[in-house]
Amino acid sequence: MKLYSYWRSSCSWRVRIALNFKGIPHEIVPVHLVRAEHDQAEHRGRNPMGQVPVLAVDEGFLSQSVAILEYLEERYPTPALLPADPWQRAQVRAVVETINSGIQPIQNMAVNRYVAATFGGDAAAWNHHWIGRGLERLEQQVVPGPFAVGATPTFADLCLVPQLYNARRFGCAVEAWPNLLAVEAACLALPAFQAAHPDQQPDAEPTKA
Repeated sequence: MKLYSYWRSSCSWRVRIALNFKGIPHEIVPVHLVRAEHDQAEHRGRNPMGQVPVLAVDEGFLSQSVAILEYLEERYPTPALLPADPWQRAQVRAVVETINSGIQPIQNMAVNRYVAATFGGDAAAWNHHWIGRGLERLEQQVVPGPFAVGATPTFADLCLVPQLYNARRFGCAVEAWPNLLAVEAACLALPAFQAAHPDQQPDAEPTKA
């Protein structure tokens, strides 16, 4: 199994955590977003959207992080990353979609470049606003248990930890979100989360890229 990933891609990071947590052997294949390797024909053959992550499995290439997480959960059900209880499972997916639909796409690299080029906007300020607004609302949604939904990690945690990393990158006042920080601390105590951190990736860079 191969994961086409960029070290600081929050969507790739989610999948790295899942692979580690479930103990699934895999190879990381770097795709450099800043150098536009994702736009090259070879990568578009894996994912026509030209995005990461892409997971190469026996059946072919699978894109979109949440679809990949669902695939891994169904193919490798233990240890589980979705609760058995239907209500809790729905709560997990609500947190996931808050981040996956309501925060992360607004601050990705393609949006940043379009805002700057088309409107002459300050992409950093744009990110600061939308990430801060989203996580402020999420703070009201999450009650540490100690994880985002209950006593064990779920997809919700896999999405939250990378998003908090991005919040710090863009100068958000993360101390205003004690519930989210408590969940993050519980996650970062686990080896699966530690090994998935951007700084631990084979393509990690020492400076901003």
